[in-house]
Amino acid sequence: MNRDFVPSPNEAVALSFVDSFNHRDLGAFVATLHPEVEIHAGRGLRKGIEAARDWGTRAPGGVQQRIVVEELRERGDIVVALILREWWWEDDPGEQAGTDVMAWLFEFRDGQIASWRSFDDRDEALAALS
Repeated sequence: MNRDFVPSPNEAVALSFVDSFNHRDLGAFVATLHPEVEIHAGRGLRKGIEAARDWGTRAPGGVQQRIVVEELRERGDIVVALILREWWWEDDPGEQAGTDVMAWLFEFRDGQIASWRSFDDRDEALAALS
């Protein structure tokens, strides 16, 4: 992202979500979430802080993911992050295992993330801003 970029309050929370997810900082991760958060994960809907914490907890070893935010777009209480999900071998961090071009959609309530979902199709996520 552009170094001169100054995020809005919601964008800053979305960036904090990504940063804490990348660094496995569950305390900071949970601090971004509304108490009634809904995580729309690949294995189903998870509701509430504890379910979100479980979702955000990653086992060590093997292939790990890192999220790179390329761009943020916002409209009202929705922020769409255009991201790259990079896969890295934990035992050999110099060897990248793959990259997915995606989007993450955040919905906000009271300055916190009330809903998160991932999209393989960026245009589908961006349609939520229309």
